[in-house]
Amino acid sequence: MIERAAKALLAAMILVAAPAAGGSARAQGLDLGSGDAKPLEIYADEGIEWDQKNKRYIARGNAKAIQGDTTVYADTLTAYYEETKGKGSQITRIEAVGKVKIVSPSQTAYGDKGVYDARQNVLVLTGRRLKLVTKDNIITARDSLEYHDRKSLAVARGNAVWRQRNPVKGKQRTVRADVLTSRSRRKPSKGTRGRAKKSGDGGGPPRMDAYGNVVISLPGEIALANRAVYLPDQDIVELWGKVRITRGQNQFNGERAIINFKTGISRILAGKGGQDKPPVRVLIVPSK
Repeated sequence: MIERAAKALLAAMILVAAPAAGGSARAQGLDLGSGDAKPLEIYADEGIEWDQKNKRYIARGNAKAIQGDTTVYADTLTAYYEETKGKGSQITRIEAVGKVKIVSPSQTAYGDKGVYDARQNVLVLTGRRLKLVTKDNIITARDSLEYHDRKSLAVARGNAVWRQRNPVKGKQRTVRADVLTSRSRRKPSKGTRGRAKKSGDGGGPPRMDAYGNVVISLPGEIALANRAVYLPDQDIVELWGKVRITRGQNQFNGERAIINFKTGISRILAGKGGQDKPPVRVLIVPSK
């Protein structure tokens, strides 16, 4: 066991220290929190293969890749690289297959297969039991989970579900939709402090968007809509398209709704369309 671990460590050291063209192998932004280029270390129990013809490294058997504060675990890891004259080689793509787990200081993601595009700083997870866990939230999906590092944006596709990790008793919330996107607030890096923020760099307040067959569940209340936006800082959710809110036997129907969780006030509004727009409808059933 010690001999096998030693061989794996030696292979990983060779992989990082002696890539083609004499440069150091680096991945761009695998550390989801920083976006800085840092050395990529790869370990594996069974061994690491260097395929120079196809410009890739293949690590097999409890493989592990570490860059900065982020670690990727999988049965097999494949890292593709490209060579640039005078600059050595750079990792352009990483594929993880089998029991994939990606751990960073702010989140942990799970899947069967993961593909990381180092040029675009985009990670896509597929397979069964897809899950993204943060300090406060849990997001699951059927088809795929994506993380766009530059935008601090997570995207869950196919029967996507968001729920609170440790909800206050009596205030549990769950959001279900065909597609969920969650944008978190990120601190500006040292290189961007004091400069004007570029469009699409992940700035702005956090928010969650839900698209298609939206269902928001709270204790004693369910809201349905085609589209919804939740603003955590304000604790407000806005819904559009065939909105229906059910509280017990009472129903509120309209084309738009605004729910303020802080004040407990909900507003049902009519949609656009002039004189032909459908009216707001409320059904109140007297208690027996």
